[in-house]
Amino acid sequence: MPYKEREAFAEDTVLLIEVAETSLRYDRSVKLRLYAEAGIQEYWIVDCAAESVEIYRAPEGDGYRDVLRVADAEMTVSPQEFPDVTPSLAEIFA
Repeated sequence: MPYKEREAFAEDTVLLIEVAETSLRYDRSVKLRLYAEAGIQEYWIVDCAAESVEIYRAPEGDGYRDVLRVADAEMTVSPQEFPDVTPSLAEIFA
């Protein structure tokens, strides 16, 4: 059923990305908990100040079982659902 006819649900979301500059604390606490509880399978926080990406996968209760922080500009990141999409941090923060 198209979204014109119904609201989107958490299970429709394959990746949720927050770009944080001033909201980092809120994104890491309140939003992270809410997204995990809703079953969002993959949640990224792009930390503009640190030029890093925090990757949260496998929601469990009010948190995530798998957590990875990527801070090396030469490293690449890839969503689970789109493994062929592999931007480097240098490309993300260009």
